[in-house]
Amino acid sequence: MITETPPPLITTAPEVEYTPMPITASIECTGIDTEFSTPDQAWSGKYHLCEGTVSGDELSPKEQKALTTAYGESDDGDISPLGTLYSMCAQNATDSFGYLEDAGSPEQIAEVRGALLLCPDHPQKGRITTLLASAEKDNRLLAEGKIFGSGVLTIGKDVQPGTYVTTDVENCYWERTDRNGNPIDNYFTAGAARVQVTIRASDYSFNSEGCGEWKPVE
Repeated sequence: MITETPPPLITTAPEVEYTPMPITASIECTGIDTEFSTPDQAWSGKYHLCEGTVSGDELSPKEQKALTTAYGESDDGDISPLGTLYSMCAQNATDSFGYLEDAGSPEQIAEVRGALLLCPDHPQKGRITTLLASAEKDNRLLAEGKIFGSGVLTIGKDVQPGTYVTTDVENCYWERTDRNGNPIDNYFTAGAARVQVTIRASDYSFNSEGCGEWKPVE
């Protein structure tokens, strides 16, 4: 009598439901060995430079909004830039975010705005908000041809008519010229705390050297 061996029993492992992990941050600041898990833990130290990393994959609504504000919409699922925002939040030195005083780029401005959404209670929020507003204004004026530097600029194209000022200059020379390149008016100073010029719509070009950055008189 032949007995047939039954086929092996095949079992399927039960599916394990995946549970998203909330975001956790790790922040390290220069000059100290301590690792912070939240930005406010670093605020008393007045740190100028910090680096942050994050782990997990479940963003809170605030974290998602901060990321989108700082870097725009993304479909790649990369949350590592969130670590940068956490590190920015931890920085609280007296000159932190000082680069905004030189009219930070639109990308820098968006990044700082994203960071402030992540840490709305930052000790320097008032100062940073003021710097952001000033930087955005300067970027707008730059795009409109109302902030400019050295070189020969065409009126109405490179620079707009108006009254402009520059400060703390050395060996500053400027001239307004007509269409034939003849000077209408010019000026030179070896050093001055303030130099002002009015560029007229009838001028053809404006040239300055050693005068730094010109801004509209407010």
